[in-house]
Amino acid sequence: MRSAIDIQRLCESWWERIADSTRDDQHRFAEKFLSLLGWDDPDQVEPAAVPGLPSTTAYVIRLKTHAPLVTYFTLPGMLEPPAAVVKRGLDFCETTRTLVDTNRFFGAGYAFVTDLFRSYLYDARTDELLLYADAPAQFTQEFGDVLRKDRVEANSLDEVRRQPRSYTARQLREWIQRWSETLCVDWRAPEETAWLALDRLVALRYVVERDLAKKPGWQPAQDFARLLTLAVNGRSEGIGRQLTSLFGEMNRAWSADLFAPQPPLEVTFEQDGLAGPLLRELALLSKTKFTIPTILESFNYGDAAEKARVRMIPEVNEDRQMYLAQRTTANVDATHIELDVADEGYRTITHWFDELIRTFQRLHIEYETVGTKAPQQSDDMDLFGWSERDSLVPLAFTDTINHAAEHCVTIFCSSPRQFRTARLIIHLHLIDKFAQSSTRFRNFPNLGTAFKRRPSVLEADRRKIFQPPQREAEWEVI
Repeated sequence: MRSAIDIQRLCESWWERIADSTRDDQHRFAEKFLSLLGWDDPDQVEPAAVPGLPSTTAYVIRLKTHAPLVTYFTLPGMLEPPAAVVKRGLDFCETTRTLVDTNRFFGAGYAFVTDLFRSYLYDARTDELLLYADAPAQFTQEFGDVLRKDRVEANSLDEVRRQPRSYTARQLREWIQRWSETLCVDWRAPEETAWLALDRLVALRYVVERDLAKKPGWQPAQDFARLLTLAVNGRSEGIGRQLTSLFGEMNRAWSADLFAPQPPLEVTFEQDGLAGPLLRELALLSKTKFTIPTILESFNYGDAAEKARVRMIPEVNEDRQMYLAQRTTANVDATHIELDVADEGYRTITHWFDELIRTFQRLHIEYETVGTKAPQQSDDMDLFGWSERDSLVPLAFTDTINHAAEHCVTIFCSSPRQFRTARLIIHLHLIDKFAQSSTRFRNFPNLGTAFKRRPSVLEADRRKIFQPPQREAEWEVI
């Protein structure tokens, strides 16, 4: 308890004499702060320069059994009040975003940022904001003994409670709703245009957080990451036109309606006054918000039936399973399944798309191992024979993901909200599939024919309705 009081007094004394302080004073107060937490071993606490921020003092704390803990001490005025940041649904201010991004130089597991008044603690591996305080007195209440040397060495940082997915999803939803209202009210964009614009940005941020961004030739993801960096650094001139140009590039690469030209959207987003602040805040969101379960959970609001569809677990569908089990290499390209969002929920999309892919992969293995022996070597290789064989390979084996998305699935939606949610989820799932694929990424499938308005009676329902009654088993008379 004594150390908590001492820390509070130290921070208050720093701010009382801030006008007359020097660079040496900053180091001295930072080291005294660490010493009060038990970190006074020079072999364990190593001063380090922060690339791009010479006014910030960093100390890397080496731990015996864990990744290092890096502590940053900034000058006053560089940190926003954490409570105000969190209230807007964000996880970072510009300074903490920049500092946590420098973690690649230190390889730290956790990052603590403070100006000896406001404090943030992050899991540097996941971007999660774990603890924060707006004042020295609040620091002692919120952080407790988490940063004390004995507690850190006893895994206190790993034991800090993480926010549940429902909380993270609600933050994301409120952020999206806040910006959709800004687009509709301040920029007079139609509601449908506002939602589409934000779905595009969510999809782009999702790409940036996946390995697909690192694949050779996938320049759009790298360009978007560059725009986010420019926005965080306050360089917004021309950023609106660059963003709309990126939308056009994504449309050419994706060939999907999520990025199809929408003149009202492009005209609105060409304005730097909108694109700059929006991209800046998008970059200040934690990457933990950009997972499919969290994004899907962010749609858990409003109508009770829609909320149920968000959390609905796909049920066993024996007819569909039997249909896929009976597919062969001869008819694999003609495979087709229908998914009913209204009745089965949104998770059915990813579940049965994966079942399609697994079916194609199983049949591909059979195709390669049974009845597809290579022609025997001869002095005159039959190149025409090889070419003919390649032309007979089913598309489900040579272009698996694209073929499955473009020709093998129909997603029925009964409302604009269902269409919007389903369209976003399938795009994000495709990003995952391409990121995991070992093949070179070329383009995304065209989903123009994948979505259809749900008819009043589905074909599957019609078959059940008009199916002849089962003949009752006869009882044998004994």
